[in-house]
Amino acid sequence: MVEKSEFGTNWESFIKMLLKRLDIPLKEDIAFLNGRLDKLEQLLYQKQPGTRTLVKKPAVKQKSASAIVLDVFIEHPKGTNFKTVKAATGFDDKKLRNIIFRLDKIKRIKRVRRGIYKKV
Repeated sequence: MVEKSEFGTNWESFIKMLLKRLDIPLKEDIAFLNGRLDKLEQLLYQKQPGTRTLVKKPAVKQKSASAIVLDVFIEHPKGTNFKTVKAATGFDDKKLRNIIFRLDKIKRIKRVRRGIYKKV
């Protein structure tokens, strides 16, 4: 008589047993988990009773940092100093100096004298 071995009679059952012992998920296990995840996602995206749907507001276009600094110079037609611009914008020194340099370079503002600039 032939005794049945622990591993079964075919390779497929041997591989399944080996994967199970090594705690490696089978194709069926992964398919089951994917099905469960799909059900959870459907529940999340279903409209719940008594909840409002959020209406997206149109995005408000924010001004660039250069435009904000330029607006400060527009408010002071005779010119203004660095300290005033810094107080109005709240930007740090390095950022503000770079913006003023770029605006002066592209001829949007004009240097009246040292530290005083006005819009062209």
